[in-house]
Amino acid sequence: ASAEAVKAAIGKLIAAETEILSDDTLVDLLKGQGFDLARRTVAKYREAMGIGSSIQRRRQRAIAGKAA
Repeated sequence: ASAEAVKAAIGKLIAAETEILSDDTLVDLLKGQGFDLARRTVAKYREAMGIGSSIQRRRQRAIAGKAA
């Protein structure tokens, strides 16, 4: 699979997340879409897209929730 297709799929999954998804969960979801990737590969693509880790996204959501 092309890197761009994988990045697009990761971006869609993260944009649609209601519960913060870990890289391991993303690997499982992507496997269901036909992408066979290692967790480290998912992390590399996520970081290249400027998307924080699940812990960082969880903290951002908590801060945004308290500010609202």
